[in-house]
Amino acid sequence: MKKYTVCICDGESPIRNELRKYILQYSFTYDTDIEIMELDSAEKLLDPEVSYDILFLDIRFNGRDIGIDVVERLRTLGNTSVFILITALKSMSIDGYRAEPFRFLLKPFTQEQITAVLHACISKLNRTVTYVKVTSDSLTELIRADKIMYIYSKMRKRYIVCTDGVTISTWQRLNEFMDHLPTDKFAYSHKCYIVNLDLVDTVRNEKVFLTDSTAIPLGMHYKDSFMKALLSNVNT
Repeated sequence: MKKYTVCICDGESPIRNELRKYILQYSFTYDTDIEIMELDSAEKLLDPEVSYDILFLDIRFNGRDIGIDVVERLRTLGNTSVFILITALKSMSIDGYRAEPFRFLLKPFTQEQITAVLHACISKLNRTVTYVKVTSDSLTELIRADKIMYIYSKMRKRYIVCTDGVTISTWQRLNEFMDHLPTDKFAYSHKCYIVNLDLVDTVRNEKVFLTDSTAIPLGMHYKDSFMKALLSNVNT
């Protein structure tokens, strides 16, 4: 049986105790091996010795909204754990999108909510990697789907922009890529653009801004379907 380490980081002992109770109940009910660790300070997460699979992190500590900044710092350090941000204010969840959390939890929460979140987290951790076949000139290669930032069409060619800064050109059509990309992770923002939903930072002024500040056009006829796909991705 695979073991999962869940970290609860919250400055309030009652909140940590409540989360611990719900997580232990989940572990018992679904026969899942879960190890729980608790921290009372967001700064302690920056210790390289602290390791976990799933993190429940409060946004606010001692009157300071530092949780989001800490998560952003963890991402830059290469932390790929599943982050759940906890807040008592709905407005804070909007600002929290820049930290790329997997979910938000609004206090107070219930056993049912924690169960749903843990189901989704474990499913994400167990998800297999998807590869996409790309033919460029006479070369054929496989690219991890989660390494693709976006794909766009220009002058009859398609360009795949990857997270490592590499851009690959191909004659393959956009719909060929959509047929093989995870449908819950990629969506058309425009007739000429396919976007990785996990890398969307903000949608503003008819543009989609990615986490590296790249601005992607949001077509009028694609706006509704793109926003629906984006919101569904946040809630999975």
